[in-house]
Amino acid sequence: MLGQNLLAAYNNCRVEYNADQETFNAIKNGDFSIRTPLVECLGECVVKKVGFMNDDLSFNKDIIVKFVSRFLKPEDSESIYTKCTQDVAPVLCATAYEVYQCIYENAVDKWGTRRRG
Repeated sequence: MLGQNLLAAYNNCRVEYNADQETFNAIKNGDFSIRTPLVECLGECVVKKVGFMNDDLSFNKDIIVKFVSRFLKPEDSESIYTKCTQDVAPVLCATAYEVYQCIYENAVDKWGTRRRG
């Protein structure tokens, strides 16, 4: 269910922010080499729509841990949550983008490497 919600969030945010294909693919595929205000806000949109973050910029630990647990062991999921959320300042768009990048690089990307390797 969360995977479907994530895909829907990507697509809804792409429309909401009128993101071009290159920008959309970058955020969806974990290409963090492109970082503009549009990309940051697109990332925040996805993070909020999927339920990782609330409008007050607080995080939903249970949802993040459940998502990360799809890729890593449960005990590792807790540590990823802590690592990715403990030292972020609540800055509109940038905060969510940084958390998204951290989760992607520490869970999703590692899982993909493990599967390919």
